[in-house]
Amino acid sequence: MTLIVTLRIPDGIVIAGDSLSTSMAQVKVQGQLGIKCPECGHEHTVGPMDVAQVSMPSTTFSFAQKVFPFMGNFGIGTFGHSLLLGKTMHFALRELEKLLIADGEKVDGVQQVSDRIGPYVHDMVVKQITDLENAPDDWLAVGFCIVGYDGSEAKTNVLSVGKEIRTKSFTGAGCTRSGWPHVVDAIWQLYKQRPEDQAAYESFSLQDAIDYAKFLIVTTSSYQQFSRTIPSVGGKIDIALVTPFDGFKWIEQKPLAKIIGGSQ
Repeated sequence: MTLIVTLRIPDGIVIAGDSLSTSMAQVKVQGQLGIKCPECGHEHTVGPMDVAQVSMPSTTFSFAQKVFPFMGNFGIGTFGHSLLLGKTMHFALRELEKLLIADGEKVDGVQQVSDRIGPYVHDMVVKQITDLENAPDDWLAVGFCIVGYDGSEAKTNVLSVGKEIRTKSFTGAGCTRSGWPHVVDAIWQLYKQRPEDQAAYESFSLQDAIDYAKFLIVTTSSYQQFSRTIPSVGGKIDIALVTPFDGFKWIEQKPLAKIIGGSQ
């Protein structure tokens, strides 16, 4: 999955995400079946035979691009499926951005960004998932945290694309999490039990917001490190700042190394 964290504070919006990508593989489960003969009443063992096919994590990659700019003034964090139609969500949205610029289309506000991305990605889902009509209504293919400003108001939209397109909007000082939320939710549950420990988002400086986003992602990654499942949060943490003055600005971005010896 992943973990995307956004914080809306007085001086701007911080968006951060990990870089771990988990690949899934279809695994056939085989077994022996006991069958009772309706004529003779004897028990017969049949197998081995395929009894189920399940999707399981197979491997991980540590340099996925999950946080990136969009149209200069907005930040995007992506979670869920990493590939649709053979394209990463980073690549797909860069293509959408190129189309919008070529058409001279302006995008004002976070909701307009959501309105452009949702149908564009949903069309990709429809083309890849041939039996989409059989999926549960709340099934998620891919999600996006979209941050930016509507005028002077900081806003986070959490856009979920699956069988349907759903959007939740958040404004005012606060923090959102998307992707693998369980550790963050456990921490926030402690805030409810001890209100005096509640994070003071409305008083955070930019550095406080950066440190808090790192804290949530690192803590989640460390928790998964010692669990019995393949981690889905980890790798380098990318962090960006969005303001109404400077648009999207990188705070921390993982480097991509040059190949020693040149191209082949």
